[in-house]
Amino acid sequence: MCRVRDFEKLLLAVATAAAVGCSGSPSDGDDTGFAFPNHRVTFEPAGRRLGYVANRNSDTVSVLDLDAMTLLASVPVGRDPVDIDGPRHLVLDTANGLGYIALSYPFANTSTHALAEGGTQRSGYVQALNLLDLSIAGEVRVDPIAADVAFAPTTGGLAVSHADVFRALQADTEARRANVVFVDPANAIAQGNAEPSRVTLCAVPSAIAFDGRGARLFVACTGEDSVVVVDSASGAVLSRVPAGASDVNKPYALVADPTHQRLFVSNQVSFSVSVFDLSDSPKLLATTQRVSGVPMFPALIADTTLAVPFQFPNGAALFDVTTGEQLLEIQYPDADCTNPAEFSLGSDGRVHLVCEGDHYRPGAVVELDPATLAITASVSVGLYPERMSILEP
Repeated sequence: MCRVRDFEKLLLAVATAAAVGCSGSPSDGDDTGFAFPNHRVTFEPAGRRLGYVANRNSDTVSVLDLDAMTLLASVPVGRDPVDIDGPRHLVLDTANGLGYIALSYPFANTSTHALAEGGTQRSGYVQALNLLDLSIAGEVRVDPIAADVAFAPTTGGLAVSHADVFRALQADTEARRANVVFVDPANAIAQGNAEPSRVTLCAVPSAIAFDGRGARLFVACTGEDSVVVVDSASGAVLSRVPAGASDVNKPYALVADPTHQRLFVSNQVSFSVSVFDLSDSPKLLATTQRVSGVPMFPALIADTTLAVPFQFPNGAALFDVTTGEQLLEIQYPDADCTNPAEFSLGSDGRVHLVCEGDHYRPGAVVELDPATLAITASVSVGLYPERMSILEP
């Protein structure tokens, strides 16, 4: 009996000590006394340019200090603790302090046999993330195989494409066509009252971009070899035009340049970048550029100079968009830049290129000399990056 009482006294002493240790308020700068302390890394701009890169195969977003070309942190994102969420293309809503990212679930596709027997595919999601620490502010379910997101700062609207390759196997043209989802306003996702609207558009809609007013959405329709223009307010399809001058083009990457009223469409089969005017019925200009590999997301790095990354082999080229003349072509060793994916130009005139890597080892963001496209700095990110959004100071 004495031993039992001694043990009870010991438990009481331990409990009393624990209670004393937990009482009171934490000291300044120490949140260990709170039940749920926030240990997330924060990303204050502090006058610097920040780059946000979604890493599709590692379920992270890498945040870079582009002025110093250093990695600040790679933050886990997504909603599934087991499967790969496949985050794609974080776009910035700076007015509301949010970023929107598509979750594509690339390894959760249902087999064609299961679909024929009535199975369903896993839905994609769009999450709203707080830019300060990339914590989740809200989410909304969209359609399977979410491929790209675009945000229009002028209207506050968001669009999501779905590269549904399984739907594209249907024989009927209309049955093959997947949706583009609109969320307006986009910040309703964070408020928990988003009401998505859907427009059945085309087979395998891939990259998308708004015009400068946010009134028109331009869509690269990979499965129909076309570019489609949509009225973002009404959802009406305004036009469908061939993606290039070749018999087969296969558009994938698409970039709108509202300042110069041009639309650049990268075609994977014809190895070309088609240059259109930015109109309700885009007209193909006589400045189509051809490269030595599969072109990806280009960027104007000067008023008339277009930088085009390409893959297989790894390389990049410069073109004069007014004449179509190739000014330069360069190839990169795998060790420097495997699978170049997207050019971007900061307000400071510095040029960056996202390198996907081999999708099993970390990719990179590199800085280039604008005149020679030689790599001058490099920072490693996560697995399978493709695009970067820049938060200007």
